[in-house]
Amino acid sequence: MILVATSTPEYAFPSTASRVQSKFKIVSTGALDLNAACAGFVYALQLADGLLCSGAYRKVLVIGAETLSKITDYTDRTTCVLFGDGAGAILLERDEESPGVLASISGTFGEGGIHLYKTALSEQMDGTDLKSGCLVQNGREIYKWAIRNIPEGVRTLLSKANMNAEEVEWFVPHSANLRMIEGINERGPFTMDRTLTSVEYRGNTSAASIPLALQLAVDEGRLQAGDHVLLYGFGGGMTYAGSIVRWTI
Repeated sequence: MILVATSTPEYAFPSTASRVQSKFKIVSTGALDLNAACAGFVYALQLADGLLCSGAYRKVLVIGAETLSKITDYTDRTTCVLFGDGAGAILLERDEESPGVLASISGTFGEGGIHLYKTALSEQMDGTDLKSGCLVQNGREIYKWAIRNIPEGVRTLLSKANMNAEEVEWFVPHSANLRMIEGINERGPFTMDRTLTSVEYRGNTSAASIPLALQLAVDEGRLQAGDHVLLYGFGGGMTYAGSIVRWTI
């Protein structure tokens, strides 16, 4: 199975995942896109875990990919300097004796969708007229929502896994911006020296930011086999998803 998390597909259909299948000539596989904005990669990871645990698939390729430059309003200096393009991927394989995903949570605050959106077929949301064409973000409201909710979500995830923060080597939040991540860590159980990010190199790449941060940590020799890693995506929706995984390569 190929899963692609993206909010900037080239086409409404066919799916980006089906184009990946075609380009790499991967035979006898399913292909599916999903859109959960900046939380998309972790949602795709959780879906992959469910497919593997069900026995339906033996391997799942999970990709987070965005070309936010296509939907950025370059006349809006409050947002255009933040976003970037990028892609990252991981391959998951079923291991019944040593599962790699230890615990997961997810949730949505749908009433906050008005604070981060890109229009498609409709130019209204809950009776409110929307700005058409480009990504629109209310950064102040997103920041307040994130620092109020993400630290508690991280603690909930740790509790679900019966772990404490000291047992997790790395925290990998969505790389929205460093100020937001610092605010989350000031209120949460992790410190910046145990936090992996990609925003300082790639900008905010939405669904791609977490796999990019993982790749940077691998390249730098920081992420090692056996490490426990807490992934936490959050953003447009407003939606969030977190998973604790055991890194095995």
